[in-house]
Amino acid sequence: MLPGPQRIVVDLPARTIVRVIVLVLLTIVLVDVLEHVTRILIWIATSLFLAVALQPLVRLAERRMPHALAVFAVFGGLLLVVVLFLALLIIPIATQVDDLRTAAPAYINDLRHNGTINSLNTRYHIVKKAEEAANAYPSKAFGALSAIVSGLVATITVLFLTLFLLLELPALAEGVLRFVPAQRAEQIRRIGGDINRNVAGYVLGNLIISVIAGVVIGLSLWILGVPYALALAVLMAVFDLVPLVGATVGALAAIGVALATQGVTAGIVMVVVNIVYQQIENHVLQPIVYRRTVQLSAFLVLVAVLLGGELLGVLGALIAIPVAGSLQLLFREVTRERFGKGTGPVPG
Repeated sequence: MLPGPQRIVVDLPARTIVRVIVLVLLTIVLVDVLEHVTRILIWIATSLFLAVALQPLVRLAERRMPHALAVFAVFGGLLLVVVLFLALLIIPIATQVDDLRTAAPAYINDLRHNGTINSLNTRYHIVKKAEEAANAYPSKAFGALSAIVSGLVATITVLFLTLFLLLELPALAEGVLRFVPAQRAEQIRRIGGDINRNVAGYVLGNLIISVIAGVVIGLSLWILGVPYALALAVLMAVFDLVPLVGATVGALAAIGVALATQGVTAGIVMVVVNIVYQQIENHVLQPIVYRRTVQLSAFLVLVAVLLGGELLGVLGALIAIPVAGSLQLLFREVTRERFGKGTGPVPG
């Protein structure tokens, strides 16, 4: 006769059960807290990213002045750039964008009589969707104004957080390193310097590439006689800051306005210009920036951007590459320490 199933009784101590319950409750509370402070955490992460990116400039200024004055000099330069940007670009751009919105119905009517567009419109209803978007603009004005105000509040908050981090980051870092053995502290300082150069190099390189993209598109639109060239050029530069996909989004706007205002020929020319420029940016400019600063392969760049975009949206895509490069530096340091002592640096 076969024995029946045996019951396995696990006698857990009451203390263990209480610990598990407390751990589950703490986890639930932590998740709830994180959901409510996500925006603040994003502001802090952005400020930390900017502070790390500006740190090399602060150290350069410290050669001629004390730390506090160096921080205020660098931060003042950053504010000056922001103010000049607002004064020289935002006002005319806002005017041009509003004019573009006003002229949008006429452009849509022109598109309706274009043979190629009409064929696509029959299949995909492109003109109808564009018309609905243009007509919906007034109803969305209040929402857009609210978004602008929120953006200004976030920008001001991030700038002040960045200032405080620039002032206190070295002291905070040294305070933490006092609890670390001297040899380990020196290693952490060296890795921190590498990460600073990594992030600063990426930010500077990415800004240069975005300015080049805006200049190329702006000049092309101006030569073709396309209106609103300045607004579209700045739009292209801003979108180009987002790796991989941003330039394509910015290019679509330039191509659409060229097609609507100057005809099929101008639209085709802008398509060609964008394709040629994208090849140069992807195969010449970006490799120079990414390989010399963050030293990431194209595969890791793509993975980093996808993960960053999924977690934090546009901000995540922007900071994904330098963060991934910094993690790679830490990984190389760990592997060198564990497996490569005495064998020299791990090849990049």
